[in-house]
Amino acid sequence: MASFAIHMMGQSVPITIDLDCHSVDELVELVAQSRFLVGHLENADEEGVCRRVMIATNRIQCVIEV
Repeated sequence: MASFAIHMMGQSVPITIDLDCHSVDELVELVAQSRFLVGHLENADEEGVCRRVMIATNRIQCVIEV
């Protein structure tokens, strides 16, 4: 599992997500095969919980390995 900063269309700030990929190369393969990514937000919310998140792959503009 690795953390990625994902820049998405329509958002000015990237979101940082833990995904079940070990590198950007593995993430590229996953995005090419799937319409959605599922992972955990890296930062906890106001209740202290790292929520699960689903992202539409067609909205991704850029991914940076953290």
